[in-house]
Amino acid sequence: MTHNITVLDNGTTKIEVDFSDENVNLRGETFVKGGETEALNYLPIFEQDLRRNYSELFPKPEPETIPEGGII
Repeated sequence: MTHNITVLDNGTTKIEVDFSDENVNLRGETFVKGGETEALNYLPIFEQDLRRNYSELFPKPEPETIPEGGII
């Protein structure tokens, strides 16, 4: 995921994220009140929300195989 943060003159900051580096066609943007610090604090939450809300776009991890005997 790549992101871009733009501090605006009105006291808000725009967060833009792009998942094309993960071969996922998804971009998102949101606005937060405050500056770059507030945007950077919110960025992981915004990313998690997008990944959860659009989970069908992201590749699923391969299931782990349990060896015979059930001990990993």
